Amino acid sequence: MKRILCAVVSVLAFTAAWGQSFLEDVYLSLDKGDGIYAKGETIRVFAEVDKETPALVKIYQNGKFKEVSETVLPKGKSEVFNGTYDETVALMFRLANPKDQKDSTTVGAVVAPEGFRPGFELPGDFRSFWKKQLKDMRREKMQVKLTPVPVPGEDGEKYECYDLEINCLSFRPVRGYLALPRDAKPRSLPIAIFAHSAGVMTGAWTKATVQKAVGLAKSGSGAIGLDINAHGVLNGQDESYYEAMEKELHNYSSWPVTDHESFYFRGMFLRLVRALDYLCSRREWDGKRVLVTGGSQGGAQSAALAGLDRRVKMVVVDVPAMWDMGGILKGRTSSWIKPLEREGADSPAAKVVPYYDASNFMRYYKGGLVVNVGLIDLTCPPASVWSVYNVCPASSKTIHPCAWKGHSGKYSVPTAEGRSALAAGMGKYLDEAINTYLK
Repeated sequence: MKRILCAVVSVLAFTAAWGQSFLEDVYLSLDKGDGIYAKGETIRVFAEVDKETPALVKIYQNGKFKEVSETVLPKGKSEVFNGTYDETVALMFRLANPKDQKDSTTVGAVVAPEGFRPGFELPGDFRSFWKKQLKDMRREKMQVKLTPVPVPGEDGEKYECYDLEINCLSFRPVRGYLALPRDAKPRSLPIAIFAHSAGVMTGAWTKATVQKAVGLAKSGSGAIGLDINAHGVLNGQDESYYEAMEKELHNYSSWPVTDHESFYFRGMFLRLVRALDYLCSRREWDGKRVLVTGGSQGGAQSAALAGLDRRVKMVVVDVPAMWDMGGILKGRTSSWIKPLEREGADSPAAKVVPYYDASNFMRYYKGGLVVNVGLIDLTCPPASVWSVYNVCPASSKTIHPCAWKGHSGKYSVPTAEGRSALAAGMGKYLDEAINTYLK
């Protein structure tokens, strides 16, 4: 790798006053807006400030810190990095306040992302393991409970909604909200499933809602929409119930991984197939189209369902988690839940987790795929997302990178307006993919 760190001087001699924060006062950019470079192509990173500013320039490769230098940013726009890489690599360039390195702003770039591959190999008995899990689940007679719930506002005239519950082995049942257009004709509607990101129940984003289910039902030309709760907990309860669930399931993603069938995500993934079995039995399903979507942990669930069930024909995900949890085996930061970082490469987790890694589910998926990836995301790193994307034999696939996008809706650009604009742009990719497929 050849590089030049620009304007390097001693920061200790610089005493100018600082403003609000690096995120609010420094605009960090690349010479290529999408942040994607070929091997040997020059990467140029620029900083723009309103006044002369001391800074630390920090560089990360594949999620790991590599080097730091001191600089002073002159007023206006200046180049802070100029270099080339001859290998597949994910990079982050961070400017930090020398007096408080948590005060920083970051931009990301990726070189030759088509070269990334997952850390885990496909287990020889991967398919037989999951066939057994599905067979055991389907051996139990399905019991469905549908409870009508009101749809607020004008949507109540056009859409119906139900609190759905379906038994699922010894795990918590499938629970969520099911919505669809009123008086839908037989075989007229596609299926759209929304899977939730990580968390238990005290965050609003963790709960299934009538509004989300109805929103799915309104997508495209109308759909059978299911907002499925990741943990199978009850819908519409008071906060004391969810606080109790929060305590019971606290840090579920960090629970020790001891064997294949006690791993927490087994129940989560099986509930998705159970739910789809039911949705496909409804007379309104058109018999052809099934879409699953979600972000972060919802991206993990989407990959699992797509790999386990051939009825899924479209996957639309944002910063998906559990996409390459073995990245550490390739010298990279792994994707959340990062089990080998926590338990070690020689732990039982190393033998169990490949059966739950999106890379192995997605090797069997041949439908359409749309992915958003953040180039400064350390929770679900871009290298891990691309490694799964690259091995997926999807019939059509598109990946949308954002050089300033982190995880959980965080964007590293100045001003709330700038962050909102980036979020809206990335959200548009997903919305358009969903609505186009469901037309």
